[in-house]
Amino acid sequence: MAPSASQLNCSPMAPFKHAMRFRRSAPIQRVTVAAKVNSGADPAQDNPAEGKTYDYIIVGGGTAGCILANRLSADPSKTVLMIEAGPDNTTRNTRIPAAFTRIFRSPLDWNLFSPNQSLLANRQIYLARGRLLGGSSSTNATLYHRGAKNDYDGWNMPGWSSEDVLEWYKKSENNRELKDPASHGSDGNLSVENPRYHNYLHDVFFKAAEEAGYHQNTDFNDWNRDQAGYGEFQVMQQRGRRADAYRQYLEPILGKRPNLQVVTDSTVTKVAFEGKRAVGVEFSAEGKSTMRHRHAAQLASGGEVLMCAGAIHTPHILQLSGVGPDAHLKQHGIRTIADLPGVGQRLQDQPAVLTAAPLKPKYDGTCMTDNIYNEKGGLRKRAIVNYLLRRRGPLATTGCDHGAFIRTPACKAGALPDLQMRFVPGMALDPDGVSTYVRFGKFQEEGKKWPSGITFQLIACRPKGLGSVGLKSNNPFEAPDVDTGYLNDPSGDDIATLRHGVEIARQLAKTEAFEQYIEGPDGEQFPGAKITSDADIESYIRETIHSSNAIVGTCRMGAAGAAAGDVVDGELKVYGFDNLRVVDASVIPTIIGGQTAAPTVMIAERIAAKMTASTA
Repeated sequence: MAPSASQLNCSPMAPFKHAMRFRRSAPIQRVTVAAKVNSGADPAQDNPAEGKTYDYIIVGGGTAGCILANRLSADPSKTVLMIEAGPDNTTRNTRIPAAFTRIFRSPLDWNLFSPNQSLLANRQIYLARGRLLGGSSSTNATLYHRGAKNDYDGWNMPGWSSEDVLEWYKKSENNRELKDPASHGSDGNLSVENPRYHNYLHDVFFKAAEEAGYHQNTDFNDWNRDQAGYGEFQVMQQRGRRADAYRQYLEPILGKRPNLQVVTDSTVTKVAFEGKRAVGVEFSAEGKSTMRHRHAAQLASGGEVLMCAGAIHTPHILQLSGVGPDAHLKQHGIRTIADLPGVGQRLQDQPAVLTAAPLKPKYDGTCMTDNIYNEKGGLRKRAIVNYLLRRRGPLATTGCDHGAFIRTPACKAGALPDLQMRFVPGMALDPDGVSTYVRFGKFQEEGKKWPSGITFQLIACRPKGLGSVGLKSNNPFEAPDVDTGYLNDPSGDDIATLRHGVEIARQLAKTEAFEQYIEGPDGEQFPGAKITSDADIESYIRETIHSSNAIVGTCRMGAAGAAAGDVVDGELKVYGFDNLRVVDASVIPTIIGGQTAAPTVMIAERIAAKMTASTA
């Protein structure tokens, strides 16, 4: 079983075929523009925003978009329009944690790839991004990580210190397990709980970590303790079901607030401006048509456009709208509205590699994937019944909710942990992650079982490499140009962290705790027993590195201003504009140590409160 090429990547489950019925929410307005080539009809009649104005237009129905839609529409005097490129969120694959692997490369994924990366053996990197209501919160590994206190104090942003943001983490959280009021909340929308699946190999991992000298961490989100240590990672779930932003914030209010309009299957192609003031957005509701008619949605006087399309698509839409680096916009024939050099720059993501080893024959059939699949690759009825009746078992996990944060020898003295380790009680079939599921599909066709084993996914959780998001053309339907920036830090710290991570994983595999369960070094599947020198390990890293899907920073928040590369101020307003904000992971100045869904929730909750307070 492989942790794959994204935060999505560590699930135990390939296709989940068992039918389950779930309550559907109130219907969402779907927009389909029929082809009217010979009818002479005005395509504008299909515009769901025709004849209306809005106090808020939310571009993107992902994590932050769902939260803003809830909070801003709570005032019945304010009209809110949210436009999402993908469909609504009704599939069981986003509800059952283990079923999310079916979303890879599906219509619910943006299917993004970087160009060939010269530092990564000239490979393209797959970047999984959710394309539906709920965004990547509906497709990720559900891990709930806030990072560490010093992550936020290092931002050096007034109003965004660790003390400032902790209040909003607690307000947004409904923690079902941890009740310390100094660190956790119990009245918020976001359900957080401990993993509801445990395999004996998790205990073996804990014993191995203790044997290697690491200490237990019972709460990685308690800022009164060091983040380092091993333990369970809390998850954004509610009794074993995914607790994404759609289900926790948007679904409960759909159909109940006439001032909220949600439009799906519609791509925002640009923000419309009059001078330096946003006046609305242009969008296309293609549906089954090939015409791609463009529609307009207009702001009311005093209204705002809120960019919530994520750290890849928010800068891309801004650039298409004429907001970005002047030379880059001119290169693609786009008139510059505002020369903001930082738009699309300083992309940060957490690159990952893995090691894997098979179990000894004596223990064959006892790992997580064996709890899901039988010897012929079929789904076990026991796993289905356990999930249906108790919301527990291997279908309630994405596979990587146990692990550790570690300071490797590459970590500077006094610095925060540079390595996140995710332990998976199942064996990767491919070092590049997603290919594992392709290979298992062939196993199923041949009636073969998934081999038993273990995997360590090793993540440079505070990377120094910087990438970018840019335009390939001025065509809004062409995918953005995304440079991951993996391993391009001049210090070489990122590749050193990953190399040490491989070495640490191998040391754990050699402990007395693991010795009786897994094949010795000669049996290692990945990188393989022959990969021993620093140079060979680094080559393996470059040839197999993948994303853990924590992309941030492409519309950086900062106090120095646009000339210094900052894009938004502390109120998340785009520099030079009064009524244009970015509210998503794009604004995070420096990536936190951990997955970035929880910080995105915090940011959206905090800015929504500021906005509603200012209009009260």
